[in-house]
Amino acid sequence: MTEQENLVINKKNFALDFVSKYDKYLMLVAFVVISAVLSDKFFTTQNLTNLLKQNAALGIVALGELLVILTGGIDLSVGAIASFSGILVASFLKTGMPWPVAAILAIGFATLAGLFNGLMVTVGKITPFIVTLASMTMFQGIGLLISKGRQVFFKNPDFLLIGREYFLGIPLVAWIWVAMSIIVAIFLGKTIMGRFIRGIGGNKEAVRLAGVSTILYESMSYTISGLLGGIAGVMMTSRLTLGTNVLGDGWELTAIASVMVGGGNFNGGIGTVGGTIVGVIILGLIGNIMNLLGVTIYWQQIIRGMIILLAVLSSSRKKLGSAA
Repeated sequence: MTEQENLVINKKNFALDFVSKYDKYLMLVAFVVISAVLSDKFFTTQNLTNLLKQNAALGIVALGELLVILTGGIDLSVGAIASFSGILVASFLKTGMPWPVAAILAIGFATLAGLFNGLMVTVGKITPFIVTLASMTMFQGIGLLISKGRQVFFKNPDFLLIGREYFLGIPLVAWIWVAMSIIVAIFLGKTIMGRFIRGIGGNKEAVRLAGVSTILYESMSYTISGLLGGIAGVMMTSRLTLGTNVLGDGWELTAIASVMVGGGNFNGGIGTVGGTIVGVIILGLIGNIMNLLGVTIYWQQIIRGMIILLAVLSSSRKKLGSAA
């Protein structure tokens, strides 16, 4: 083989590796360009602000889902926990409780809900899918019980500022999403605990044989997922100005899809905060541009499903390639 042929092959390999490594970011750029071309309203301040507001809470929930998926698990209860948290904070505020106390209590109960999931998976030895499917139904029921199946209204102007305030022209809820993303990224990349969580998904038995408590760290991932779901629920309740049981409907599927689109893998051990954020934004862009173009929700669901399938297929091929 000549030197020129080697050079061509090397360039092709470099291009393929580049696309494989940064495919989700290239996809994001492509969607932004397509959105801008299809609608002149896309790059307006109002539209971009709405895009951030609509996806900030979902983005926080997706971070919790990422942690669970990294262990090789799944959390179907994240949306129900967010709704449960929202109903709680609204109910507390309705009694006249100071909003910081109400928010902390609601997030605390959401964290306990996540811990419950973790213990059922690790100590109870029940499949994560079954545990979180059951707890999703259970927390939905508790929310309905507390609210008596109705929307919970309250009066607290200071609490409502969370969903309405801006800082440097960007919604406060988006800044909270950024802060949570940085914290989770540092947790996964710079702490022993985060590395153990990723390691459990990569090779749980090897981590256990190394003397690490897989029960502790696997339970921790579900607990943090509950905490983040609680934060998202409180944020959305402030934005909606009421507590409602439909707040987190479908969030679990969007959160899982965001992790997958962002390069995650159901086998565990693979996934990043940056990729998950990109996944959330891509799915958000699909809905946003479809709304701007007046496309029905049915087509939005079809296109979302196709993108998720392609993302999972791409992730699976990468996993097989690395194993080979």
